[in-house]
Amino acid sequence: QAPPILLLPINLFGSNKTMSSSNNKSRMWKTPFTVAFRCRLPIISAPMAGVSGGLLAARVCKAGGLGMIAAGHFQDISKLEKEIQIFQEEMKNIPATGTTTDDRSHSQHQSADLSIGFIGFSALSTPNGWKDYEYILKHHRPKAVQFFAPSIIRQPNDGLSNVQLAHEYNTQFIAQVGSISEAKEAIRHKVDAIICQGSEAGAHGLRRELGSSTMALASQVFKMTSIPVLAAGGIVNGKHLASALCVCDGASMGTRFWASKESIGNPKLQQELIKDNSCDDVVRTSMFDQIQNKLSSIMWPHPYHSVGALHNQTSLEWEGKTAQELQNAIDKTELLDEYKSAQKASDPRVVCILSGEGVGEIDHIEGAYDVTLRIEKEAIDSINRLQTLCN
Repeated sequence: QAPPILLLPINLFGSNKTMSSSNNKSRMWKTPFTVAFRCRLPIISAPMAGVSGGLLAARVCKAGGLGMIAAGHFQDISKLEKEIQIFQEEMKNIPATGTTTDDRSHSQHQSADLSIGFIGFSALSTPNGWKDYEYILKHHRPKAVQFFAPSIIRQPNDGLSNVQLAHEYNTQFIAQVGSISEAKEAIRHKVDAIICQGSEAGAHGLRRELGSSTMALASQVFKMTSIPVLAAGGIVNGKHLASALCVCDGASMGTRFWASKESIGNPKLQQELIKDNSCDDVVRTSMFDQIQNKLSSIMWPHPYHSVGALHNQTSLEWEGKTAQELQNAIDKTELLDEYKSAQKASDPRVVCILSGEGVGEIDHIEGAYDVTLRIEKEAIDSINRLQTLCN
């Protein structure tokens, strides 16, 4: 005889009662992530290079999530500081929806919500990169920084890590990982949270053969540590967030906020996200990086030279062919010139359009604040529905 199914009270909202999805802006969610990072919702808007600016991050923060500004490759500190200023101006005179008082000493109150994401291999590749990183920590006092590709980096001279430097300025450190081995390293370095990026994710990540699916990775990392763990990859709505909360402490979302009004990404390419797509229209491939690395001064290295992107003529043409065949075309044909021209024209038939597998459930561009609150409502409805299944 099967054991009885017990209906356990869900305590994600600081209460054991089934919650209404109305009046959600005053509700405090209670997960290890929201407690540790002093935010209302277990949601991060991912720091997407060229997409996630200060306005997008601020609107997510105002809705109760943790909005990230992308420092990206961090080659021009003035660009980052411009977005920080936009963030600070947007956050002024507007009450936060659930952040708690930050007891750290900040030069400005809004720094309590400021969070910044960096691409590891390029952002800290030079002594000047480390110097600028410390400048941001010292002068802007972000609540949190996130690193990826890789998440853990040491200075070559004294061995000080990017985690240790952040902690010296009382900044929390989030490591984005794509494998169990990366997660173990992050735990050893005493990071404050881990984002588990699955192969369903858009943008750069581990090559498919080296990574894992989102929920499998997040679930296994969750069992390894007591620090907050979040899932990333294919998550675009409240149903997906509710699924993530079954295995970990929250979710980081990229594609959903790429398709927002506040995105600073290419608007022509952004429109491709809301066409009649499905998860079948997304591919994880190293082919785009093999081409784009020839056209960029910053080349994505192994094992991160792989992107989740929408299928188009370029991917379909080279799908199933070898890297050597593509290299021969790069060396012996006009492929690079044609691709470069397509980049200038923002031709979606040719250029890479970063996207995760959840894109099929995005059908319009809307404000990040409204997106965040709707995700919350959908998650509450999904969690309440789950409770009825055991009655």
